[in-house]
Amino acid sequence: MRFLTIDKVVPGSRLAKPLYGAQGVVLLRENVELSEAVLARLKTIGYTGLYIEDEISEGIVIRDIVDEGLRLKTAARLEDIVNQNGNLAEMKSLIREIVDNIIENGDVEINMNCLWGHHEYTYLHCVNVGILAVSIGIKLNLGRDNLIYLGTAGILHDIGKKCIPVEILDKQDKLSHEDYELIQKHPEMGFEILADFIDISSVTKVGVLQHHERYDGSGYPKGLKGEEITLFGRILAVADTYDAMTSDRAYRNAFSPSEAVEYLMGAGNQLYDSGVIDVFIKCVTVYPVGTCVELSDGTWGIVLRNYRDCILRPIVRNIETKEIIDLKNDNKYLNICISKITV
Repeated sequence: MRFLTIDKVVPGSRLAKPLYGAQGVVLLRENVELSEAVLARLKTIGYTGLYIEDEISEGIVIRDIVDEGLRLKTAARLEDIVNQNGNLAEMKSLIREIVDNIIENGDVEINMNCLWGHHEYTYLHCVNVGILAVSIGIKLNLGRDNLIYLGTAGILHDIGKKCIPVEILDKQDKLSHEDYELIQKHPEMGFEILADFIDISSVTKVGVLQHHERYDGSGYPKGLKGEEITLFGRILAVADTYDAMTSDRAYRNAFSPSEAVEYLMGAGNQLYDSGVIDVFIKCVTVYPVGTCVELSDGTWGIVLRNYRDCILRPIVRNIETKEIIDLKNDNKYLNICISKITV
């Protein structure tokens, strides 16, 4: 199977994974043939990409670190809470399930291919940040309770934005000084919203407060530096930045995973804790399995497997000849690299 943006999926393609509605309910099961009418309907409801089975991706299996239905259900519950139609007790059971999914699937690559468009961004972004943060926490040997506290902080990190007018959050033009000052208040607003919830850990609340603090003191709201920022705050800063950069926004298109990782690595111990970044790049993959790529010699291939210790040089299968190309270990390809993703 492989991931394609929905505009590149041709009628007659076969669906490789179940598709879920915004509430986490199955819309289409795998192996369904996608007609022109079905594809048009999926675009209407907000799908921007799909996993398909075809000859190019034969034999490739892509596993999710967290079940897609659970991810969408959690995003829907978060939206209910923000709109005051839900309660945190429901959310806590979903967060525990997410943490258990990640613990059980610890050897699975984190693949955040975006299946949904901008209008679903806010709540899925929050869930993604929770998933990324927990994955980092596992690599840092945090216990299950702390992983739950950390995942909760990730999922609730932007809850303060409910106090900011949507026309400012979705503004495509440059923000005014006043708009930016208001947006910078959302960590404190989130902390205040959560302050009265006695069943939410204090470390979760402080993580929400600190997710925009930066290692050199240039962040907000307090301008904390280095280890003045809690571990949760430092983890959330990396997870939040990565998912925000690799998602389409109202005012820009998404950066590629490789561009986002390069940015984070370049900002180590300046904006972000380099220790957290070192752990983070062992969690994510910049060229997910099933991604079609062009090599620097013009070869077109599809990614078969990644190396955790060498994320820029995976094993690739030549789409035309079926030759297996090991960019890390095969001496024939030491001067060859991936030049771009072709999807």
